Amino acid sequence: MKKRILLAVCLLLLAAVSVQAEEPPANPPLDWEISVRPKPSEEEIERQRWLHVFSNDIGTFVFDHKSLKVDEADNNLVHVLTKTIFTDPKLIGSLNDKYQEKLTAADKVAYSEIWMAFKTRDKTYAVTGIKVVSEQGTVLEERQQTAKFAPVPVKTFADSMYEIVKNYVRNN
Repeated sequence: MKKRILLAVCLLLLAAVSVQAEEPPANPPLDWEISVRPKPSEEEIERQRWLHVFSNDIGTFVFDHKSLKVDEADNNLVHVLTKTIFTDPKLIGSLNDKYQEKLTAADKVAYSEIWMAFKTRDKTYAVTGIKVVSEQGTVLEERQQTAKFAPVPVKTFADSMYEIVKNYVRNN
């Protein structure tokens, strides 16, 4: 009898308590970031994107470390975006002559971005896209081309990039 009364009281208490869904807060919570260092600027983020490979009399050769991608269809094929920042005055002069109709008087050729593809097992590479850009950001030439794979020449930028790609494939 006592159990029945206790059970009835519990059921009455449960029925009396209404369950309400919690409403989402009107304002989202603050997005807190705690850091000793200041947040990097867009320019600093862009600078960190490119890793130095080497420099010579033509220019400085770098690559976008976030662009390294193994092809989904062929795991032997790796794509990477590289950049040559021109420093040779003669080369810059000849490129300025080539693109003079697209350049203003105060502008000059600054760098080229080159999409490269590497076949790691064959030790071959191909250039699949080129973009030439001026100091003021004007795109002077941009083209995509079909990949024509050739052997990687020794002691060149392509050879250095092949080693980077090979290590990327091995470690990922």
